[in-house]
Amino acid sequence: MEKYFLTQIKCTNGTWEKGCVVKDTLDECKQAYHAYLGAYAYGHDDKTNYVQCHISNIDGAIVMGEVWKGAEI
Repeated sequence: MEKYFLTQIKCTNGTWEKGCVVKDTLDECKQAYHAYLGAYAYGHDDKTNYVQCHISNIDGAIVMGEVWKGAEI
């Protein structure tokens, strides 16, 4: 059984949110990863100033990850 986990963290207007999404394939997880970063990071949401996202596999190894920092937190 293969599973992938997408961990999502963001700070919007001083409020921290976090979550974990479970996907069956790496491709599905990568799609969700890029969608999350595309929606909130890189200044796409002017109220969000921090985003952290990473994908791990069922063994706990981090497959890919990124941190984006906008304005001062």
